[in-house]
Amino acid sequence: MIPADQPIWIWSGGLTLLLIALAAALFAGSEAATSRRILLQFLFRIALPITILLGVPLLLLAQIIGIEDRLGQALIAGLVIAMGWLTTAMFTEIGRSRDRAEKLRDYHKALYAEIGNALRAIWDEGQSDGYMRATVEKMKADPTFVPFIPHERHDHVFDALVEKIEVLPRQTIDAIVAYYGQIKALSIMAEDMRGSYFRGKLAQERRIAMYEDYAQMRRQAFVLGQYALELIRAFSDGGASAADQVIARVNSPGADPSGRSAGSE
Repeated sequence: MIPADQPIWIWSGGLTLLLIALAAALFAGSEAATSRRILLQFLFRIALPITILLGVPLLLLAQIIGIEDRLGQALIAGLVIAMGWLTTAMFTEIGRSRDRAEKLRDYHKALYAEIGNALRAIWDEGQSDGYMRATVEKMKADPTFVPFIPHERHDHVFDALVEKIEVLPRQTIDAIVAYYGQIKALSIMAEDMRGSYFRGKLAQERRIAMYEDYAQMRRQAFVLGQYALELIRAFSDGGASAADQVIARVNSPGADPSGRSAGSE
């Protein structure tokens, strides 16, 4: 009920501004999706149940005993409280969303840098496969030759972030975990080949077989790393939908998981 001493244009103007502000919050800006989600939760989990449980009985009671003025005042007071709660919830959730997005960008940048550096070491400017083939040939020609296996660690950043990895989106987390799983397996394999049993007691045929497995694991790590980098780039440039397109392309029959020719970065 509008008081008689207040011009109707004041109330209609205020309502119009409120609707404009609400529309801007729901449909404009990068946090629009978060605002819409909070509003829908408020409408269906709070406003609608309260309206059904309390609003309808109060309206019926007002028709019976005539408490329209007091009911109107109560509804206005309830609306003010609800708007205050809704505003607080929206800003709180928007803040959390921004913080999560910032952490996601930072984590993706750090992992992208570490994976990129590891792939450059594994690929070694295209010399890695040739070097490993030459090493196998030398092992076959000289039964006493034992190759030197360097100690490599390419997972320092991942280990530092693993307890917070749930921040990563579903589009990139699987590829990142698969890549680092291969890197850790590769590191364990290298440690075994650096041990005294491999170097002193194992027959050369077994050494060759292990070294060829090691070379294949490095190739697989390179492919998985390329795929992870491509997904991170796609997500950074185009969001979840762009990353989903990469996943769909890679999962299509006959696709190359790396999405590019061998040796590219």
